[in-house]
Amino acid sequence: MTPDPGTPEPSRRALLATVALLIAAAAALGGAAAAGWGRVGFQVPLRGTVPVRVSGSDLLPALGPLALLALAAVAAVLATGGWARRVLGALLVGTAVPPALAVVRVGEQARLVGAAVSAGELPARSVPDGTVILLAGGPGLAAAGSMLLAGAGVALVLRGHRMPRMGRRYRAVTSAGTSAGTSASAGTSAGTLARADPQSGPDRQLWERIDAGEDPTVPGDPR
Repeated sequence: MTPDPGTPEPSRRALLATVALLIAAAAALGGAAAAGWGRVGFQVPLRGTVPVRVSGSDLLPALGPLALLALAAVAAVLATGGWARRVLGALLVGTAVPPALAVVRVGEQARLVGAAVSAGELPARSVPDGTVILLAGGPGLAAAGSMLLAGAGVALVLRGHRMPRMGRRYRAVTSAGTSAGTSASAGTSAGTLARADPQSGPDRQLWERIDAGEDPTVPGDPR
């Protein structure tokens, strides 16, 4: 059975899948940084009980930079090849560990209370009242981002050397297009010179009249 020429090769599909994993991981990690992970109640003088929201960036400030790293890895994957992709894949697998650990430890009340104190900017003599509510959105996004990032890293380690390098293909196409354009320009210039050759056709008579001192705009009148 003859393969459909419009169907991408397996290596190209793997490259596109890896890029999609990195983009999805960046979105998930960025969402986890902004989403709430929990609420901690505090007794505040003259205000009573005040709930303080704890976001992912409060618990793990590296979530935002990790999302940017995943986006930067898209450009790196497209521009590099060979062993460089394997090194990048190993780096991505390593960077997927901190978000996963943060999800595992999200239930530790001491960490949540400490993050709430730093994020809430509470007045003096504010004390936690023991109320801690865990939220599912932030940890869920962080877990998804960690798995997506690790999946992209494993794909690069195992199959990155077989994936096409988009930068090299672009240069090859550009070089071929430039060569074709240069040849076409040369052919056009040659044709123009051939048409402008005064040694053939009516142009020869025009040049002879000019050499004789006549005005070619006034037929038969010498200058």
